[in-house]
Amino acid sequence: MAKALTINAPQHKAMHAAYEKECRDVLSPHLEALLDKVEAAGWDRRQAASALMYLSAMHLKPA
Repeated sequence: MAKALTINAPQHKAMHAAYEKECRDVLSPHLEALLDKVEAAGWDRRQAASALMYLSAMHLKPA
């Protein structure tokens, strides 16, 4: 069975310069795993990545 991916707590405060890179580093293996699953199901990987960018951008809207 594949090792479950975990998400560690941040080591930096949100306003720290390294926070965003740390967040990207934590999320990257999850994104790759998700895109692998999507592609295995028959979806185009690039189209799926584009859809994820769109969905992510929707979370940037002001409350």
